[in-house]
Amino acid sequence: MNLVYDLRYATDHFPGIGTHARALAGALLERERISTITFLWDPRADNTRFDLAPLRRHPRARWLDVHVSAMAWRTAHGTGRVLAGLSADVFLSPFWLQPRAARMPCVLTLHDVLPLALPRLVSQPRRWAYTWELRRTARAAAVLTSSRFSRDEILRLTRIPDSRLHVIPLGVGAAEAEPTPPAGVPDRPFALVVAAAREHKGLDTLREVWRGLAGEAPLALVWAGAGSNARPQRVGEDHVHALGRVSPGELEWLYRNATLVLVPSRYEGFGLSLLEAGARGTPVLASDIPPLRETGEGVARFVPAGDVGAWAQAVRVLAADTNAREAMHRAGLARAAEYGYARCAEQVEAVLLDLVRAAHGAAA
Repeated sequence: MNLVYDLRYATDHFPGIGTHARALAGALLERERISTITFLWDPRADNTRFDLAPLRRHPRARWLDVHVSAMAWRTAHGTGRVLAGLSADVFLSPFWLQPRAARMPCVLTLHDVLPLALPRLVSQPRRWAYTWELRRTARAAAVLTSSRFSRDEILRLTRIPDSRLHVIPLGVGAAEAEPTPPAGVPDRPFALVVAAAREHKGLDTLREVWRGLAGEAPLALVWAGAGSNARPQRVGEDHVHALGRVSPGELEWLYRNATLVLVPSRYEGFGLSLLEAGARGTPVLASDIPPLRETGEGVARFVPAGDVGAWAQAVRVLAADTNAREAMHRAGLARAAEYGYARCAEQVEAVLLDLVRAAHGAAA
């Protein structure tokens, strides 16, 4: 099987999707049923986060620079033109944009449908554009999503048929960056939240928790994520530390050194930070919502989303309970081991092979 893989999302602009895109690409190169992978790359894109050199050097990798942005109004047209000039069996993207007039089966990835599930968080023009593009996504040969919850949401809110929708959980890869302490981290134990400054991420809940705890907070709060204009306010004697975007090495250090990782989201497709924390053995407090339960049941402690009092109590109790944190440390490592990228790549490969066999059978 000869595969075209859209690597244009492994850039600074897509830190979450990019982490998945890079890790899956490496794991797919180790699958013996895949003869070659042609990686699409935009050389104009900014990438300081992901080491792509091992992919370039791999004997079964082919590299194709394309001057087509990963996400613009002409992306679907431009990608379709690129694919028209390639001879391959199938196209795989870690994103959901369907190339126009593609002559090979296309497999796309739709992690969630937040603009449709929570429309008030998205402007009407953007929601219209998203809905229009998803109509074309529904024509893809297959669509991958990362949780049963997202599958149900996609079926409820889009035209993507059940027969072409596949649940393949994300993986968690080994750390590639050397741990590096970021500037601005307090010199006392801290809880960590990793999230962009978006309303559904629940950062307002943590802001209220630490405002209420004030000088009695058992841990400082460290927030790593994009959104410098919407950082939590510093409370009291710097109990809340907003770092903005951090490098992969800085994020690795934060995960390893945090006392707790907090995932206060009101809506997620998967909840990757819960799994990333588990891979470092760091205990997690998470919102009690279906996708986080799906990944973290039996590992994380769950707190009602948006309940400031419950979150404050949960932080106090777990910060003081060394035995519970040690048990969660072991459970997190065990759970994360179930989500390696070799497993994810095996499941993706199975979807691709089924499509290639079907296409060859139809041609015969």
